[in-house]
Amino acid sequence: MEATNLGKIKKAEFEDVLFGLNNEETMGYRKHNSFDYEENTNTIVHLYYNDSGHIGSWSKGKGWYFKETLEGGA
Repeated sequence: MEATNLGKIKKAEFEDVLFGLNNEETMGYRKHNSFDYEENTNTIVHLYYNDSGHIGSWSKGKGWYFKETLEGGA
């Protein structure tokens, strides 16, 4: 599954774009904490889902989505 990168984008703007790509249907949401023990840093990744699976993610001002999942494949 290949991601389409939207580049630098605010979280609210990303959610609006993803909502439109998801045919304006309600999306599931989870927050994932990823800890890098070597760098001693924590990164929060916001994950978005529809009935087909994981459709997009946003973290640190960047967003990406998965066209295949948005189209109903996985």
